[in-house]
Amino acid sequence: MKEMAALQKLPHCRTLVLLCFLLATLWDARAGQIRYSVREEIDRGSFVGNIAKDLSLEPLALAERGVRIVSRGRTQLFALNPRSGSLVTANRIDREELCGQSAQCLLNFNILLEDKLTIYSVEVEITDINDNAPRFGVEELELKISETTTPGFRIPLKSAHDADVGENTLQKYALHPNDHFSLDVRSGVDGNKYPELVLERALDREEEAVHHLVLVASDGGDPVLSGTSRICVKVLDVNDNAPVFTQPEYRVSVLENTPVDTRILTVTATDADEGYNAQVAYFLEKSLGETSELFELKSTSGDLTIIKVLDYEDATSHEIDIEAQDGPGLLTRTKVIVTVLDVNDNAPEFYMTSASSSVSEDSPPGTIIGLFNVHDRDSGQNAFITCSLPDNLPFKLEKSVDNYYRLVTTKALDREQFSFYNITLTAKDEGNPSLSTDAYILLQVADINDNAPAFSRTSYSAYIPENNPRGASIFSVTAHDPDSNNNAHITYTFLEDTIQGEPLSSYISMNSDTGVLYALRSFDYEHFRDLQLCVIARDSGNPPLSSNVSLSLFVLDQNDNAPEILYPALPTDGSTGVELAPRSTEPGYLVTKVVAVDRDSGQNAWLSYRLLKASEPGLFTVGLHTGEVRTARALLDRDALKQSLVVAVQDHGQPPLSATVTLTVAVADRIPDILADLGNLDPSAKTDDSDLTLYLVVSVAAVSCVFLAFVIVLLALRLRRWHKSRILQSSGGSLVPNSQFVGVDGVRAFLQTYSHEVCLTADSRKSQLIFPQPNYADTLISQESCEKKDFLSAPQSLLEDEREETFSQIPEDSDLGTVIALIKVRDKDSGQNGMMTCYIQEEVPFKLESTSKNYYKLVICGALDREQTADYNVTIIATDKGKPSLSSRTSITLHISDINDNAPVFHQASYVVHVAENNPLGASIAQVSASDPDLGPNGSVSYSILASDLEPRELLSYVSVSAQTGVVFAQRAFDHEQLRAFEVTLQARDQGSPALSANMSLRVLVGDLNDNAPRVLYPALGPDGSALFDMVPRAAEPGYLVTKVVAVDADSGHNAWLSYHVLQASEPGLFSLGLRTGEVRTARALGDREAARQRLLVAVRDGGQPPLSATATLHLIFADSLQEVLPDLSDPPEPSDPQAELQFYLVVALALISVLFLLTVILAIALRLRRSSSLDTEGWFQTGLCSKSGRRVPPNHSEGTLPYSYNLCVASHSAKTEFNFLNLTPEMAPPEDLLCDDPSMVVCASNEDHIIACDPSFSSHQAPPNTDWRFSQAQRPGTSGSQNGDDTGTWPNNQFDTEMLQAMILASASEAADGSSTLGGGAGTMGLSARYGPQFTLQHVPDYRQNVYIPGSNATLTNAAGKRDGKAPAGGNGNKKKSGKKEKK
Repeated sequence: MKEMAALQKLPHCRTLVLLCFLLATLWDARAGQIRYSVREEIDRGSFVGNIAKDLSLEPLALAERGVRIVSRGRTQLFALNPRSGSLVTANRIDREELCGQSAQCLLNFNILLEDKLTIYSVEVEITDINDNAPRFGVEELELKISETTTPGFRIPLKSAHDADVGENTLQKYALHPNDHFSLDVRSGVDGNKYPELVLERALDREEEAVHHLVLVASDGGDPVLSGTSRICVKVLDVNDNAPVFTQPEYRVSVLENTPVDTRILTVTATDADEGYNAQVAYFLEKSLGETSELFELKSTSGDLTIIKVLDYEDATSHEIDIEAQDGPGLLTRTKVIVTVLDVNDNAPEFYMTSASSSVSEDSPPGTIIGLFNVHDRDSGQNAFITCSLPDNLPFKLEKSVDNYYRLVTTKALDREQFSFYNITLTAKDEGNPSLSTDAYILLQVADINDNAPAFSRTSYSAYIPENNPRGASIFSVTAHDPDSNNNAHITYTFLEDTIQGEPLSSYISMNSDTGVLYALRSFDYEHFRDLQLCVIARDSGNPPLSSNVSLSLFVLDQNDNAPEILYPALPTDGSTGVELAPRSTEPGYLVTKVVAVDRDSGQNAWLSYRLLKASEPGLFTVGLHTGEVRTARALLDRDALKQSLVVAVQDHGQPPLSATVTLTVAVADRIPDILADLGNLDPSAKTDDSDLTLYLVVSVAAVSCVFLAFVIVLLALRLRRWHKSRILQSSGGSLVPNSQFVGVDGVRAFLQTYSHEVCLTADSRKSQLIFPQPNYADTLISQESCEKKDFLSAPQSLLEDEREETFSQIPEDSDLGTVIALIKVRDKDSGQNGMMTCYIQEEVPFKLESTSKNYYKLVICGALDREQTADYNVTIIATDKGKPSLSSRTSITLHISDINDNAPVFHQASYVVHVAENNPLGASIAQVSASDPDLGPNGSVSYSILASDLEPRELLSYVSVSAQTGVVFAQRAFDHEQLRAFEVTLQARDQGSPALSANMSLRVLVGDLNDNAPRVLYPALGPDGSALFDMVPRAAEPGYLVTKVVAVDADSGHNAWLSYHVLQASEPGLFSLGLRTGEVRTARALGDREAARQRLLVAVRDGGQPPLSATATLHLIFADSLQEVLPDLSDPPEPSDPQAELQFYLVVALALISVLFLLTVILAIALRLRRSSSLDTEGWFQTGLCSKSGRRVPPNHSEGTLPYSYNLCVASHSAKTEFNFLNLTPEMAPPEDLLCDDPSMVVCASNEDHIIACDPSFSSHQAPPNTDWRFSQAQRPGTSGSQNGDDTGTWPNNQFDTEMLQAMILASASEAADGSSTLGGGAGTMGLSARYGPQFTLQHVPDYRQNVYIPGSNATLTNAAGKRDGKAPAGGNGNKKKSGKKEKK
């Protein structure tokens, strides 16, 4: 039994083993598969996946184990990064190129581990990006559709293709809006979208023959890409329009003896179709009579001709029906009436049997007007008579028996169009010549009531302000009836209606004759705002006719309701409510809020809140539109416990209405703290006085301290100057003689021209000698620029074998006949074969003239213009007369040189610019531009101001123009009140010779800005400075004119539009102020309780942006006579306040100390100027140097470089050495010159003429100081360094550093003589050798007064500081000279 059980369990074990083996196999396959995902079009080398991590290997172990990618014949798109172990992209990946439209793009490759020969499968999914826009197969599609196509017709369109997949592929189509077509998109079974064009509205080729549509295909990517296809729909014509004759009926008269084949009429019909559908042919309609045999109609031209002789006795007229038929067969008809005229010699005669003088306008057609007979005494053909009347009358003639005619109506008459007719009857026989007789009938048309009254408009709207006076005219309606008499008499009424339970007639009434609408009561906008009524106009005819129109009456709101304050409300006991403000509140703390409403609407109900009065100004603020009362600053201990605020609430109506409320604010942290003090605490009135006293005391102390400090500084400076003068007197220095300024020698050591800038100061530490880059002036002029070429100087030879191009320059103003070239032509053949002719192939303004055998001259035969043609390529062909003929050609390129034959031309004939006043100085206000077609200097345009309507001296102070760009700059700030417009004539001039120019006017309009506040003319202050008053009788009625505020504004336009507002009033609501007039009137009757004195604060505001304003205070007194008010005006003054007296004394003390301080400052400045003036009267140089003789010591200037700038030019010849002293700018000019009294001086030193000339006209820009060239006392050459020194001043020798520097300078001079060094040296070497440069910079030299020394010359530019130190200059030979005069203070 156990064995059998074991055998039965064996199949189950096998099943489990197989299952485990299958799971292991799948796990191995799963483990050997690596999957990544990457977007297409990513950069090369981008990260795809971490192979090392997925293979459980270290990145460095990949190379050791030989990991590589195995692919099968495909371009390698991926690579392994051996450092990071990552899989990266090796090439550009394009999903569309790899997988096309497949929904999923998978790339498979293997990775081989060579050490174990293990293969791993890698699968990379390429995800799509929106890199392809939808594209149509054709960019432009042309469709043709018939204009008879019914709406709903569908036309399949070309689909667009998008290479992307998913959301990035094509998603939708859109058609630009069109009235006739729409777009319908159908989805196919394959998921693709197919657009179809649907006809929405019928087409009409005659209205629009071609429709242009744009089809847009968009994908769903981000961003969305789209493609477009243009669709041109051409509407094909169908024959839907029949021909139309130019006249509905043609009439023509023909003599009976008219020749055959005579054209008597041409009929014309047009067809709105096109092509074959518009081809019109003409046909005669066949009739039973002889008419068709008498006339012939040409089918193409429409000409009607006679083909048979007419006979008057047979027929006096012929009616011809003509058909016009287009190509497909649509036709139309017209009638041609041909009247045959008889030749006659007797005029017919009228016999009026019966005639009516009037006819009713409602007479039916066919009503007989008159009966008459016509008789002609002729017989036969000449006795036949025809009667006619004008075609434009609504009548016709009906012929009866025996030449009797009846005049009947052909259509209904209208008296409103024609009230009478003057009918002309014409009787004409057929004689030759034809004779006729006219008869006249005057027919009046009688009126009937056939026109109802008509209003000029379909509806009316009227507006009436509320509170209108009763009986006021509101509106007027008018109707017109074209009938006459009673039929045109109109009466007006309106339909009765009910408004708020009352009949409409109780509100308004209407004049039945004029249609004027009147108000029977005063309307109130707050009760009802509009009413509708129906106005009826009825005439007096029988039966009467009428018409109606709707009238809407709108009531306009007026500012008739003052604001009503809801909070704070008065308590029931009549006391004033109290608001609490803690003392610890911060600025902006909300204390309370004033709440008010206005029953008006719109602007009239827009409320604003203002603080009229406060016991502590500046402590609280009120929100302009919110009414919130907030603290403006932190509460102080000195602030009163009880604060009273008066807040005004004002609407924006015209005039504005307002209401006021008084707020009581208690400053305390708790209610119990203030209960005992609320009844007896008033705001402190002495706070401002105590503050003012404190400020005055501080001001007196501060001014006194400043004054004392200034006096101490003056005394210290005076003592210091006295101490220095003692030192100078003890040293006893002398001045520099003249000779050392004028002797210049030895400058030939410099081989080139240098330009230097010398800055001289009163302090030796800041005097500078600046050596810029050398300016070489020995430039040779090229020989090429000096030679003048002549295009005729070398004749050109044109040989048989030469085919090269030659060139020549021709001025464009060359005369006709000018020879350009001389050409020789040679042929080696003989006889007939050697005879040649030359000609020019092109049409050019040149020709060939034969001078002698085989010689030709190329001459000018037409005017040249370089601006049209700058060069010509002339091809000359030489042809012999042999058989076959041989030819040769050559080309000459002729360049037309420019001359100045074109003046500049402005782009506009005139310019108008608008400049706002108060513009910044130097602002660009306009730019003019002119062009010149010439070249070079001839086309270079410069701009200038030629003339102006301003004063010539003021022109440059107003505007200037840039000569190069034409930009016009404002040189001042314009003022509209002084100058509103001016005109400038600008000139554009070229640089040619002679120069040509053009002028243009520039008009500058100065715009107004709101820069002037209103100025109140009345009320003005009295002569004693007091405010004047106006008297108002107590019996004055409301509207009484009290006074008028008069103000003006210097601006113009909207900026000068003034409005007047009441800012503050002692009794609000008692007076009203005209918004635009400034008139102050009483708003109500004056009561006994009104105060005798009233004060109004009026603001005058202009309409500018931002608005400017001014205020005026009006003092009004209620009295019937002046005697009543005199006692009030002369009230005794209040007792003096000790605090006010103290303030007065403090103000006086402050004023006295300030005046004394100011006088001291003025005295110090005056003494300083006097000292400077005394020094100017003394000569600094000797007579040979300056215009003023004598020596002087320059003033002692403070530390710093004086604003003098000089140019020092040292040339290779001593006669050309110059010192240029440039002009000074006004803001930098010192009180005196160091060398001369003139701020600019040119010092010219030479061996022939030793002079120093002052040139005030020479000016240049000031050069900035260069700190690299500062010579101290130690850097100057000493005694051993001077040459040619009998007249040369001595140098100071006072320190060891000076002797050391002298030795260095001598060594540098030796190097310069040997040619191994230059004057400039290196940067910062101060003219010495490079080996002496670095250690002698600015911070190493001592502070001494110095001279500027020029190596190789005996000219020394001595600074005034040396004189101030009292030291005599040293000469080159060591001799010393002292001046006989002491320096003067």
